[in-house]
Amino acid sequence: MSEFGGGDLSTGCSTVDLTPCRDVLRRATHAPHERLHLHAGFSRVKDGTITVPDYRELLIRLYGFYLPFECAVGVDPIRTQWLESDLVDLGFDAAAFADISQCQDIPRYACSGRRLGALYVVEGSALGGRQLVRGLAELLGKNSIDARHFFAGRGAGTGSAWLDYLDRLAAIGPDSGVRENVVSAAVETFAVFENWLN
Repeated sequence: MSEFGGGDLSTGCSTVDLTPCRDVLRRATHAPHERLHLHAGFSRVKDGTITVPDYRELLIRLYGFYLPFECAVGVDPIRTQWLESDLVDLGFDAAAFADISQCQDIPRYACSGRRLGALYVVEGSALGGRQLVRGLAELLGKNSIDARHFFAGRGAGTGSAWLDYLDRLAAIGPDSGVRENVVSAAVETFAVFENWLN
C-alpha cells in the first residue's frame, strides 16, 4: 500500500494520503526552492557583495513579477509597493514604472486553493528575505530601512504571517481536491518565478 494514495491490491480499498499539506508542498517545490537560493542576485545580496546597479536591476526584475502576480492572486499589492519604494530610494524615476517589463506567464488562480498555493511561494520567500536583508547593511548602511523594504517585509510580523498561512494549509483535508489545486499552483508559480528571474 502506498503512503501517498492509490489502492490496496489485497483488499481493493483505496487509501487516503494523510501527509500534511505543508509537507507535500515542501517536497513538491524543493528543487526550485534550492535553485533560487543559488540565484546570483539573491546570493550576492545575502553575502553582501551586490553592487547598487545590480541590486537595482534585481528589484526591477522582481517588480516585473510581483505586479502581475499580486493582481492575479487578488491580494493587496504590498510587495509591489515595497519594491516601488525601494527603487525610488535608489533613484529610480517613478514615472518609469510603467515601462518595466512584466511577466506574461503568471498562472491562473481561479479558485481559492490555487490562490493559497500561489501564496506559499511568496509567504515562504518572505522568511528568506529577513535573512537577505542583513546582507544589505554594508551596501546601504545599518541604521535605515531605505531601499530594503521588500526584503525586510513585515519585519517582526513576518513570522506570525507565516504561521497564519500555515494554519490555512493545516485546515485542508487529506482527501481533498483542494490540496491538488494548492500543490499544482505552488509548483507552477515557482517555475514561472524561476524562469522569470533567469
